[in-house]
Amino acid sequence: MMKKYFFLILLSPAFLGAQVLTADDALHIGLKNNFDILVAKNQAEADSIMNTIGEAGMLPTVSLSANYTFNSNDIHQKYSSGSEITKKNVAGDNLNPGIALNWTLFDGTKMFVTKNKLEQIDMLGQYQFKTQVLNSSRDILLAYYDIVRQKEQLNATNEIIKYNEERVTITQTRLDNGLGPKTDLLQAKIDLNVEKETKINQELLLAEAKRNLNTIIARDVNTLYDVEDSIPLSTLSDRTQLEQKMYAANPDLLAFKTQVEISKLAYKETKSYYYPRIGFVAGYNFNQTENAAGFTLLNQAYGWQTGLTFSMPIYQAGKQNHQVEIAQMNIESSEFRFQQATLASSLQLQNAFSIYDSNTQELELEKQNETMARENMELALQRLKLGQGTALDVSLAQSTLSSALFRLTGFEYNVKSSEINVHRQAADL
Repeated sequence: MMKKYFFLILLSPAFLGAQVLTADDALHIGLKNNFDILVAKNQAEADSIMNTIGEAGMLPTVSLSANYTFNSNDIHQKYSSGSEITKKNVAGDNLNPGIALNWTLFDGTKMFVTKNKLEQIDMLGQYQFKTQVLNSSRDILLAYYDIVRQKEQLNATNEIIKYNEERVTITQTRLDNGLGPKTDLLQAKIDLNVEKETKINQELLLAEAKRNLNTIIARDVNTLYDVEDSIPLSTLSDRTQLEQKMYAANPDLLAFKTQVEISKLAYKETKSYYYPRIGFVAGYNFNQTENAAGFTLLNQAYGWQTGLTFSMPIYQAGKQNHQVEIAQMNIESSEFRFQQATLASSLQLQNAFSIYDSNTQELELEKQNETMARENMELALQRLKLGQGTALDVSLAQSTLSSALFRLTGFEYNVKSSEINVHRQAADL
C-alpha cells in the first residue's frame, strides 16, 4: 500500500513540477493581464482624464504670443517742411509680444451642463470597463473548465483502455485454452488500438485547450500547468435576487441608461446656444518698431488692456432650431435603445435559466446511464470470463460505457457553462 501511495506522489503534477492552476488563479492572472481588459481600462481612464472643469470651459485660458519681422525697403518720403528723404535698402524691424486672458463668464449655463455630461461619459467608460471584465471573466472560466472537461475525457479514455486491456487478456486466455476463437482476440486488439488512437487525439485536444487558456490570460502559450480534477457544480437558488441584480447592476444596462442621460445633457447644451455669451478679456501688449531711416526711427507702445465681450445669436436661418430638434430625437432614440436592451437582457437571463434547467436534467439522466453502463461493462467481462457471454457483448458494453462517460463530462461542462452564463447576465461573476 505504501508503494502505491509513493508511486502516486511521484506522478503527481506538483512533484513533476507542473503547477496546479485553480479557476480562481486563472481569474486572478487573467483579470490582471488580459489585453482586452487593459485596453478597456485605458479607455475608461481616458474618459476620467477628460472629466475636469477646465474641459467643461469653466476656467480661463491664457495665451502668450509674439512675432518679430525684419524688412528692407527703398523709401522716398516728402515732408510738409519741404525736406525729402530718398534711400535704398533701409532696414527695419518690428517686435510685438503679448499675453492674453479669455474667460467665459456666462454661456447660457452650457459649461455646467458640459461638466455633468463629462461626468456621465466618465461613468459610461467605467460601465464599459466593467462589461469587459465580466466578458473576460466568463471567457476565462469557460476556457478553464473546458480544460477540466478534456482532462476528464482523457481519464475516461484511460479507463476504457484498461477495460479493453482486460478484455484482450481474457480473450487471449480463452484462445490459449481452446475456449474461444482467434477472431475475438483480434477484434479486442483492434478496439484497443482504436482507443489508444482516441487517447492520442484527446491528449492533443487537452494541450490545445491549455494553450488557449494561456493566451486568454496573456501568458506564454507553452506554460505548463495542471487543472482541477472535476467541474464543481452549484445550484441557482435565489433566481429572483439574480434577476433584481441584473436590473440594478448589469453594466450593459447601466451603460444604456447613462446614454439616455448623456443625450438629455446634450439637448441642454444645444439649447444653451439661444442665450447670450459674456466673456472677460485682459491682456498686456508690447509693440516696438525701428527704422534705419525715415520720419519715425523708433516707435514703442505697451500697456494693459481689459474689457468684456458680448455676443448673442439673432438669426441663423433656423440652424439652431434644427439642432435642438435633432437633440430631442436623440433622447427618444436613446430611451428606445435602453428599453430594448432591458427586454433583451431579461430575455437572455430567462433563456439562460431555461438552458441551465435543461442541462441539469440531462446531466441527472446521464449519471444514471453512466452507472448502468459501468455495471453492464463489469457484468459483460465477468460473463466472458465464465464463458457465458460473447466478445460482441463486451464490445457493445465497452462502446456504451465510452459514450456514456464522454456524454457525462459533456453535460457537466454544459451545466457549468450555463451556470456561468446566468451569473454573467446577472453581473454576478
